[in-house]
Formats: sequence, structure tokens, C-alpha cells
Amino acid sequence: MARRTRRARKSRKSRRGSRKTRRRSRSRSRRRSRSMRGGNVPPPPPAAEPEGAPVVGGRRKKKRRKGGKLNAYFQEMLKAKRAGAASFKYKGNTYKGRKHARLGMIYKKA
Repeated sequence: MARRTRRARKSRKSRRGSRKTRRRSRSRSRRRSRSMRGGNVPPPPPAAEPEGAPVVGGRRKKKRRKGGKLNAYFQEMLKAKRAGAASFKYKGNTYKGRKHARLGMIYKKA
């Protein structure tokens, strides 16, 4: 059985990794042609599509659904908010509000 040299003892994985990086760096430094960079090439003519023609292919558009039914607390809170009330009551608890620039009113348990 032949004796392996130091280099042969290294695992294939470690050698393969270094080779990969060398290969990658070489391809990155390669200069791209003018057409690849987008220079001296006339822009493609705009696609002429007749108006009102049905669109064929592509992804299906997702339909948006409105939010579900609000719970009782939110219904009361929004009613007070729209009225600009300083406070509102829900299930025996009082909620006091303070003004907010973006949200209008913010209510907290008093």
C-alpha cells in the first residue's frame, strides 16, 4: 500500500472549498461587454397590445377580504372614538381617552 503525502491526506471537502472560492473570484473579475452593461444598445421597442384584449397567463390576483365581525368592546370603543367622547363604559368598566395626533383617541381602563 502506497504511503499518502500530506496533500493527499487532506479531505476532499477542504480542497473543494478552496477551489470554489478561486473559481468564483475569477469569474467576478471578468469584464462584461458593453451590451451586457446596457451601453450602445438601442432600447427594445414597446410591445404593441390592443386595448381591451384579454390578459392571458400570469399569476392569479388574490382577492382581498374585509375584516371579520368586531367584538363588543371594539364596537363600543369605535362608537366613542367617532363621537370624540372623552370616555365610554363597557361591562361596568370606564375607559378614559386621550388625544393622539394620528389615531384620534386612545382609550385606557380608568
